[in-house]
This record gives sequence, C-alpha cells and structure tokens, in this order.
Amino acid sequence: MSKNKDILGGRTILFADGVERTIQPLTIRQLREFMKAVQDLNTEGGMSDEDIDLMVRAAGIALRQVDPDIANDPEALEDILDLRSFGEVMSAAMGSDPSL
Repeated sequence: MSKNKDILGGRTILFADGVERTIQPLTIRQLREFMKAVQDLNTEGGMSDEDIDLMVRAAGIALRQVDPDIANDPEALEDILDLRSFGEVMSAAMGSDPSL
C-alpha cells in the first residue's frame, strides 16, 4: 500500500537541463490524450522524426501541470528530454512503478 501512496504522490525526475520536476499520474481525461499521442510510437529498429515528435507531444501532456511553459514549447521540451527522462516521464504519467 505504501508503494501506491508514493506513486500517487508523483515521481521526481531529473531532466537533461539539470532541473528536477515531479510528474503526477495522469487523470483519465489526460490519459486519453496521452494514449492517442503514443499509440503510433514505434521505437523498435530506430526512431524516425515522427516518433520523436510523438514522444515530445506525450511528454508535453505529462508536464502540463508541472511546467506549462515547457509543456507548450516543443523545442524547449526537446532540449530538456533525453531517453532516460522520457522513459521515466512515461512511467510516472501512467502511475507505474519503474522498479517492478
């Protein structure tokens, strides 16, 4: 039970710009938009520009409540995201425990 409480409290992630941001699990409404953004994401065999655009869009949805200026600026998002932080954002946004 304490693990779930920790997850619901959000997850603090260190981004490529050196700033820590706490990502909260998405609401169902946010999750619908998030899932539409990532449904066509294909990371097997390399990533295309379209895949990266989808990643940035999904991360923006997850960051809206935390840092709206960054969330609404795709170029700024590209500057703070790396593959590690993107994966952590995805897990945190979906309320997943990355240690499982």
